[in-house]
Amino acid sequence: MKITVIALSYVGLANAIVLAERGFEVVAYDKDAEKVTKLENGEPSFEEKGLSDALKKNCKRITFTTDEKEAYEASSVVFVAVDTPSGADGSADLTHLQEVVACIKKYAKEETFVVIRSTVPVGTNQTLNEAASESEKKIHFISNPEFMAEGRALMDERSPSRIVIGTSNKEARDLMRRLYAKPISEGAPYYEMDGASAELTKYASNLFLSLKISYINEVARLAEPLGADISAVALAMGADPRIGHSMLHAGVGFGGACLPKDGAAFAKIAHDQGLRLSLVEDTLAINQTQPFFLYQKIVKKMGPLSGKKIAVLGLTFKAGTSDVRHSAAEFFAKSLLADGAIVSSYDPSVSARDSFAKQIPSSDKYLSSNTLQEALTDVDALVILTEAPEFASLDEAELCSLMKGRVIFDGRNLYDIRHFSFFDYISIGRPERKHE
Repeated sequence: MKITVIALSYVGLANAIVLAERGFEVVAYDKDAEKVTKLENGEPSFEEKGLSDALKKNCKRITFTTDEKEAYEASSVVFVAVDTPSGADGSADLTHLQEVVACIKKYAKEETFVVIRSTVPVGTNQTLNEAASESEKKIHFISNPEFMAEGRALMDERSPSRIVIGTSNKEARDLMRRLYAKPISEGAPYYEMDGASAELTKYASNLFLSLKISYINEVARLAEPLGADISAVALAMGADPRIGHSMLHAGVGFGGACLPKDGAAFAKIAHDQGLRLSLVEDTLAINQTQPFFLYQKIVKKMGPLSGKKIAVLGLTFKAGTSDVRHSAAEFFAKSLLADGAIVSSYDPSVSARDSFAKQIPSSDKYLSSNTLQEALTDVDALVILTEAPEFASLDEAELCSLMKGRVIFDGRNLYDIRHFSFFDYISIGRPERKHE
């Protein structure tokens, strides 16, 4: 069977590779010619462990193209992974999905099954199928939301935590069972439901994860004046299987392409129904203010920031990716620069460093470093913003030799508060540790 995959960012590319691994012939389309050329040469469009090797291993079963006619005419099964960014009112912008639908009507075979991996407003599946019923072609839209985490998209697609299929069409359900035969046989939970329920499952899942993050961050704010250690609190909380440890780590909040966008869209969906999802709105509000919580500590500890050199470690929204969208680092870098500080930034990802620099106003006070050692040289303090292994294993003797100051701000609580002997160590939701 031949399958077409539309749009090759982290969802689409992981989807294409895993379909090829399962033995399907794949036609992978993206309008970005530079991206397609790189993929043809075995260079992924984003950074993730194991992705490059998987791409090279399966390239013989994947045809990359920028020719939309070739892509849509190639098969009767089309997987759609276009982005649905936030509109001005917070709603999901379906412009790219509408372009896909137009191409399907123009180029697709007489009977085509369209599998929507993109996160779309609840009701989109029904709307598309109702419109398709008036078409001369038989077009079936199937909701199949993705539950991938950036940094492990390939792993999540290979071994999904669950598979959700939204369609009332028997042929479509039979097709999806064939396409997912391998993970189903390996025990992946498989749920069939109507399209609206599948779409709602995606939003409800993402917002529950966001809620856990914002909840522990808000409790961390209370832990400090009470003299409690939020890491100990979260560890004991997570031992309850009804709560779990996942996403229960205090820090500077969530970012990336999905959680902030989906939260805003979820709130807008409810608003359109005359409802207010207070937990959703409060989750987003807590997340938006969480970086200020750490920044206030920097100002209080360091005093006037003008002329002080601060190392910002971690430019992506989380470790293991090259994605700088909605990263806490953007807030910290811009705020530090606005307060007159010199920012020495570093991230293990080269592409992240390049992308991040484009988000920062041109300034001779912003220094993009190529190595961790370069970033730390002569700084008055360092701020850790992701859980990258490099940042979780800092050598104190090296820090002493490189840094001018003796202050560490840990926005991810990577260390025990007693770890450093010669530095003031300030984290989130835990007592400050002063050096001896």
